[in-house]
Amino acid sequence: MSTSPDTLGALVARIMERAEGLDEGYRRVGLLVAASETVTEGLELTPRLQTIVTVARELVGARYGALGVIGPDGRLERFLHSGLEADVVARMGELPTGRGILGAVITDQRSIRLAHLADDARSVGFPAHHPHMDSFLGAPIRVSGTVYGNLYLTEHADGPFDETDEAIIAALAAMAGTAIANARLYEQSQDDRRWLAASERLTQRLLAGEIDPDDLATIGAVARELTDDPGLEVDEAEPGRLRVRRTAGGHPLSDAERETAARFERSVAIARELARARIDQQRIALADERDRIARDLHDHVIQSLFAVGLSLQSVVGDPSTPTGARIATQVDAIDSTIRQIRQAIYRLSAPPGAAGYSLRARINTLVRETLEGEQLDSRLEFNGPVDTLVDLGLGDEVAAVTREALSNTVRHARATLVEVSVSVRGAGVVVTVRDDGVGMPETQRRSGLANLAARARERGGEFAIEPVVPHGTLVRWSVPWEAR
Repeated sequence: MSTSPDTLGALVARIMERAEGLDEGYRRVGLLVAASETVTEGLELTPRLQTIVTVARELVGARYGALGVIGPDGRLERFLHSGLEADVVARMGELPTGRGILGAVITDQRSIRLAHLADDARSVGFPAHHPHMDSFLGAPIRVSGTVYGNLYLTEHADGPFDETDEAIIAALAAMAGTAIANARLYEQSQDDRRWLAASERLTQRLLAGEIDPDDLATIGAVARELTDDPGLEVDEAEPGRLRVRRTAGGHPLSDAERETAARFERSVAIARELARARIDQQRIALADERDRIARDLHDHVIQSLFAVGLSLQSVVGDPSTPTGARIATQVDAIDSTIRQIRQAIYRLSAPPGAAGYSLRARINTLVRETLEGEQLDSRLEFNGPVDTLVDLGLGDEVAAVTREALSNTVRHARATLVEVSVSVRGAGVVVTVRDDGVGMPETQRRSGLANLAARARERGGEFAIEPVVPHGTLVRWSVPWEAR
């Protein structure tokens, strides 16, 4: 039979009625008050729960008492007992884990009172050397409808437990629930603080360039270190999204922990993208600076040196004279310097793939050869450091996309003009092919276009084909210029 907890006044009255004299009644009420005070005393959970189970056993008059706390995995993570001698505990070995009648208190979420424990079919799982127990009273420990554990007593001094005993233990179970809930809230606040610190530190290190944004092993190690959680795992569930979880064998993340982890995932994901964008900006800035230096060397330094050389040559006179020979030597030195500067310009302008490779030249040749003999005007435009940032592998993709798009235009568009653009913008390479033709026929086979879309997906990019007003077709293919 289950009853709801009485008010504190009614409970005190019951305790006083059962006490043998006023002094004993006051002592028992004092125990109840002391138990209630433990709920708000300190932050260490175990001693508070130990006090509650000890007081429960004494108030009810039970020989044995115990309290179990449920962990995130649904099993008992903490088990406290009162009344068992140390040598008995040692002989029993493994303590209960929440099965049998103890599990029933948790799963049924109600008090269970038994006159004879052995008569209930759920009374199983007792370890060897467990002392004999007859009468039983167990109550769930819950807060706001959530079960946190159970409090139970056995071996009542006067036979079976009664309704007053059940009311007393229900009140103490409520106190234990409050203590556990407060402890969990405090632990969660500490966890939140550690996760926030880990997120801030990771963000700082990512933006400072100390950690590669794609180095998940290091990100996971830092997260484990800063959150003080050795069982933490960080991996990538899908492109652009982190997932935080516990390693196999560890407790799964609770709802509150999952929410905290989700905030961490979002924060680190944003930091990774910012770090990538910063790296891209630095590389583009470096490429632009190299281009600027190369232009300055070509347009100013070489021209100045060339002018000086011409001036000296005009006054050489007879090179067989000492003065003429010295001037001629200096002119040769200027020519040698100009050659060295030109080599430096070539190295500054060289793409990251191989020396001598130029995507601009390759696309120029491709467009000319594809449109040769066709009655089709063309325009070709390059924007950004195309030759500097696009490596050989991505250059092959750009060339293949340009060739396929142009071939579609030649075969199907019936156009008079096609415009091709290859641009490096921000962190991506964009290829556009636009014509003024009749548009995309409904009956056209789309295997070539599907191939372009597949190439974009493989590199984490996008592919689109759309009509142009008043007539024509625009093909747009964009991917990150560096594979992620």
